[in-house]
Amino acid sequence: MIDTNPFAGVLPALTTPFDEKGAVDHAQLARQAEQLVRAGARGVIPLGSLGEGATLEPPEKSAIVATLVQAVGHAVPVIPAVAAPSTAQAVAFAHEAHRLGARGLMVLPPYVYSGSTREMAVHVATVLDATPLPGMLYNNPIAYHTDFLPDGIAALARSHPNLCAVKESTGDVRRIHALRTLLGESLALLVGIDDVLVESVQAGATGWVAGLANAFP
Repeated sequence: MIDTNPFAGVLPALTTPFDEKGAVDHAQLARQAEQLVRAGARGVIPLGSLGEGATLEPPEKSAIVATLVQAVGHAVPVIPAVAAPSTAQAVAFAHEAHRLGARGLMVLPPYVYSGSTREMAVHVATVLDATPLPGMLYNNPIAYHTDFLPDGIAALARSHPNLCAVKESTGDVRRIHALRTLLGESLALLVGIDDVLVESVQAGATGWVAGLANAFP
């Protein structure tokens, strides 16, 4: 069954462990995810910025999703980041993540070439349309050079019912308030910057994509 909205509570943005030869350490990855779930995580998000998703080959990404679905997918949603240089590559990985048992997707703009806000919105919309999975837009203009403003996010949410959440990583808590004002409770709003957690919750955020949880589960 596909979750209507798995984006709530503490969702750790997983780091990716490697062994001494530079290969992904799948045993450690599974242990790490299991520890976080025991500590109360409501889901896990691999392959984002902290997970070094931009440096991994497609087979490595697929194997990471498969490991996590097997380790904790029975208990919490596995929500991989969909990050790729092109829309076609992003769509291909969205299909693969769905096939492997992911229960949501965190959708990023292309991480090499940036374009206009309209072009980036088309990219996100195309990835959202590729599967029935609920999606979370990752807005991190510092890292990805695309800033999705509240009005643009609201338009995407209204035209794409499976856009269920935003990970807001501008560090500007006014964005949380603006989105809540525009969209009410129809969109889950998650904090993406650890050091503005309290302020963001006060402004209306309902979840935290937590980097700190890797060190302090």
